[in-house]
Amino acid sequence: MKWRWLVGGVLALGLLAALAVFGRAWRHSEGYFHYPKPTAVKPADLAEARDVKLVAADGLVLRGWYVPSRNGAAVVMAHGLSQTRADLLPEARILKAAGYGVLLFDLRAHGESEGATSTWGDKERLDVRAALDFVRAQPDVDPERVGALGFSIGSAAVAEVAAKDPAVRAVVLLSPFNTLWLAAAYDFRRFGFVSQSGALVPFWRRGIAIEEVRTIDAVEHIRPRPLLIVMGTEESGQPLADELFAKVREYAQTWRIQGAGHGNFAATEPVEYPRRLRAFLDAALLPEGAVSAGVPSSSGKAAPEQPRP
Repeated sequence: MKWRWLVGGVLALGLLAALAVFGRAWRHSEGYFHYPKPTAVKPADLAEARDVKLVAADGLVLRGWYVPSRNGAAVVMAHGLSQTRADLLPEARILKAAGYGVLLFDLRAHGESEGATSTWGDKERLDVRAALDFVRAQPDVDPERVGALGFSIGSAAVAEVAAKDPAVRAVVLLSPFNTLWLAAAYDFRRFGFVSQSGALVPFWRRGIAIEEVRTIDAVEHIRPRPLLIVMGTEESGQPLADELFAKVREYAQTWRIQGAGHGNFAATEPVEYPRRLRAFLDAALLPEGAVSAGVPSSSGKAAPEQPRP
């Protein structure tokens, strides 16, 4: 009988430990959905940007700024979690100076846009589609010369939309995640199924379509259109970046910026980052042979990734 009590005690302790790990992961992951929601302030150097209102297919109203195009091309920009349109101002300034039209907008549940919660790229697909529709309708834009740029969760939404919309002529993914499942569960992998399933509960209970957001699959449907992927060497999940970069090696431009974390690439590479971003978009969106001011012509071929440290 004693051995039965012993076995029972061990099993009970194991169950309690598993529940504790599960609950801890759940609580930590739940925090991802409770984030500050600052309001973006328009900077003086974007004074000419128009305040615009977008309406997503599910009725949510999104707020943004639109800088008119001077070269007939434009780029839609989607920010990351707990950010606003202002977090992509470094990229917007680079492209504005080169003559591109730029649409910066707050994703649902961020900044001044409506919405109860972020869905990490799931329903944000509707936001990106609304942004593309808006830009293509502008009189200063050739609808055949529109690209999209996304950071983190914004990159997930951009990749998914571009995979199904061939009219997105160029795609820039900054700090993308391979799949939403991995984005939610990767940092909880230490205790395997128990901790990872706990981390996924906040996503499941909000009805987020975790299995549908898969950048690593979407990129295959973006090809042969121009694709640029940029990440930092100090971001978490470098093995996942290795997998994504290996998959697109034959048809995309990739760059892992030495010393960069999750975003803020313009600060880490203040000269090379603007040059590469503009050269990539020039090759993809401008008439053949045309380039932005001060940017050498680009062949459009895949650029070699910088060596890992």
